[in-house]
Amino acid sequence: MSDSSQKVYGVDWGHKTKKVAVYGQDGIVEGAIEYSEKKENYVSSLEEGSIIATENMPHKYKAQLTSIGLEIWQCGTHLTRLAREKDDIEKTDENDAKILYDSFVNFRSNGNQEDETFRLFIYDAELEALMRKVDIRSMHVNSRKYIKQLIAHADEKVQEHLSDQLEAAKTAVNKCDTVIGHSLKQFPIWEDYLKDINGIGKPSAAELIAIIKDIKRFPTVSKLWAYFGLHVINGSAPRRKAGQVANWNGRAKSLVLNDIVSNGFKMNGAERVDKETGEVTKEATYWRVAYDSYKEAELEKNEMRPEDEKLSKGHMDKRAMRKTGKEFLKRLWIKWNELEEAESANG
Repeated sequence: MSDSSQKVYGVDWGHKTKKVAVYGQDGIVEGAIEYSEKKENYVSSLEEGSIIATENMPHKYKAQLTSIGLEIWQCGTHLTRLAREKDDIEKTDENDAKILYDSFVNFRSNGNQEDETFRLFIYDAELEALMRKVDIRSMHVNSRKYIKQLIAHADEKVQEHLSDQLEAAKTAVNKCDTVIGHSLKQFPIWEDYLKDINGIGKPSAAELIAIIKDIKRFPTVSKLWAYFGLHVINGSAPRRKAGQVANWNGRAKSLVLNDIVSNGFKMNGAERVDKETGEVTKEATYWRVAYDSYKEAELEKNEMRPEDEKLSKGHMDKRAMRKTGKEFLKRLWIKWNELEEAESANG
């Protein structure tokens, strides 16, 4: 949570007009943040360390203002709309800036660590570069898939011409893996934990670290679960609503449930048995066993339900994957905090 002595400003961002409305303790602050046509960027007269509470600021401008010492806290875009509807407030930039200011002041004063109304924006150039490296790898992976599809539907002569392109795409992916691997070495959570987990590759680990950024952003594991969309609302998994920005990171949720749990733990971590001899050639990994135990528990609970309330196998599988994902994030949160504390203790 922010320091109570920091000055707070509600900021409403005009994407089309590039105008910014800034509301502080004494009302509207004229000229506090303005767009410079010469610099093609925004300039600010706010004092270093000030807090900006906003809902729709473009990423590059958040990064720029963070670099000059301002602290950015962002909320979902539905916050001002709901406040206007509730109190019949006219939609203006100035009114929205005031709503953001009042909302953040209340958020900061309530002392509730589980409150997800605003989240601190953290910009780190190394983490930003790591995420871009993952994006570049994804581009080459998609290119490789596409070339394979072309080859599958082409005649032999065309296949021969495309084979070089396929090899080039494979080489590009391998080079990206090498670059990402070198970048990961600077992160203790990779070196001392993630790299030893069977089922998590370098690209997934890199994206996971880049998404979380700083584990201190999440004072409780519940906040980490919520950011990854693995929290519960009224007893059910959260769903996106039309016209309302979700308060979780959609890519983060997909990364954990699809890339890590489903592909890494469930599929790649399964026991392997020789079809001819029946001999186990590969033991199931720790996290595959964990998933299987959650799935078995769901099956047992389902047997106890009345016939008209029984869940489908797919539904139970999703529940088991969510529980596996939550347990993985819980252990990650604990280990990351332990490493941070050890680093602080060692100076």
